[in-house]
Amino acid sequence: MKQRIGEILEPESKSDFLSRGFNIFIISLIVLNVFAVALETMKDFSKLYSGPLRVFEWFSMVVFSIEYGLRVWTCTLKSEYSSPIRGRIRYMLTPSAIIDLMVVVPFYLPLFFNMDLRFLRVLRLFRLFALFKMARY
Repeated sequence: MKQRIGEILEPESKSDFLSRGFNIFIISLIVLNVFAVALETMKDFSKLYSGPLRVFEWFSMVVFSIEYGLRVWTCTLKSEYSSPIRGRIRYMLTPSAIIDLMVVVPFYLPLFFNMDLRFLRVLRLFRLFALFKMARY
């Protein structure tokens, strides 16, 4: 199962139907997040559609979080990250993994810490870092 999930997560597997579908889904989700961030800057639109925008943000962050967790879990399949603990730490320190983490962490911070709403808005802009994820694809 771990091997198969690793294959699906890898963008190089273009001939694999599930891998290709997953890549298209993630790329679409990234693009839609960029549009959502842009729409949130428009006061009238943001007020009118705050509920659906919030649901979309939750959905996206859950998907990105699961993707990150699965990438950390399956990274040990690659020889350079084969050590269960050190390999995962080495993987989590790679630029692509740091970008993935920077996309999701700001979403979870307000759940654990009381934050000023202005600061929270700035943190939500970190969703734009998802654009850097597209370099992987």
